Parts: sequence; structure tokens; C-alpha cells
Amino acid sequence: MKNFLVPIGAAFICVLLLYAGTAAAYNVNDLKKLKETNACVSCNLTGAPLAGAALTGANLAASNLTAATLTNAKLNRAKLTGANLGGAQLTGADLKGADLTGANLTGANLSNATWIDGSTCKPGSLGKCRK
Repeated sequence: MKNFLVPIGAAFICVLLLYAGTAAAYNVNDLKKLKETNACVSCNLTGAPLAGAALTGANLAASNLTAATLTNAKLNRAKLTGANLGGAQLTGADLKGADLTGANLTGANLSNATWIDGSTCKPGSLGKCRK
């Protein structure tokens, strides 16, 4: 009987892990909407692959960009009010003129990013721009 329960338990754990992995993924339709319209308000872009993306003036207000890859992305003049950028990779991103009012940057990597005032964030800038 014990030998029978082990595979069932293992299968149950695998299903839980797969479900947990997909729950934290970005919404494919939200990513498509952003790419087509340069706007996606209150969208789920958790972990989205946006390295080098041209998002100048994009409206991403209240969107979840937790752990998104935004390395070298052009986010100048983007509206990021209330957005969650926790743990996002913003290395080398251009944020000049972006509106970050109420945005969560906890753990975001801002190394060598161009900050909202045009200055460059020092390497090792995590959660805030060290100038």
C-alpha cells in the first residue's frame, strides 16, 4: 500500500509546482496588447521578457512588472504610476522623464539605468537609483 501512495504523492506535488509556476507568469494577451498599442494599464506582465523593448511613452500604470526583464528597455516618458517593478531587471534601461509616482521598485536592479532626471544610476543600484 505504501508503494502505491508514493507515486500518487509525487504526482500531486508536481501538479502543485506546475500550477505555482504558471500562476506567476505574465499574461500572453497583456504582452501582446502592450506590443501592439504601447499601453497596458493594470496588466499582468510578471516576468515578461522585455529586454531592449521600445516603450517610449508607454502607459503601464498599475501594471505588475514584478521580475520582468527590462534590460536596456526604452521607458523614457513612460507612465509607470502605481506599477509594481519589484525585482525587475532595469539594467541600462532609459527611464528619463518616466512617471514613477507610487511605483514599487523594491529589489529592482537599476544599475547603469538612465534615471528620470537624466542622470545615470551607479552599478549596484538596487531598489533605488544611487547617483
